[in-house]
Amino acid sequence: MTHSFKLVDWLNDHPGDDALLHGVETRTSAPVRVERVRESCEAVGLRRLFPAGEGAGYAGGIVSAAVDGLRVGRAVSEVLGASTAGERGGMGGEGAGGER
Repeated sequence: MTHSFKLVDWLNDHPGDDALLHGVETRTSAPVRVERVRESCEAVGLRRLFPAGEGAGYAGGIVSAAVDGLRVGRAVSEVLGASTAGERGGMGGEGAGGER
């Protein structure tokens, strides 16, 4: 963190209008995986905590994180009792009118 703050201070003092800053995205995965119950997507041993995406170790990129987010979002609504009636599209195989 200290290095990052020093870098930000340097950037505020040095780049001109023609400076190019580059950001690098790496293909890595989380060093840990928060285990979750398969059916409810809740964390094992901690109800109503829904680990999802790259940080929890369930995805390795933007698309897989989005898909995992949809899956966990559906599980959250089921666990919390939210109605999914009238959904359109999505991952459940519904038709345009919400039919299955």
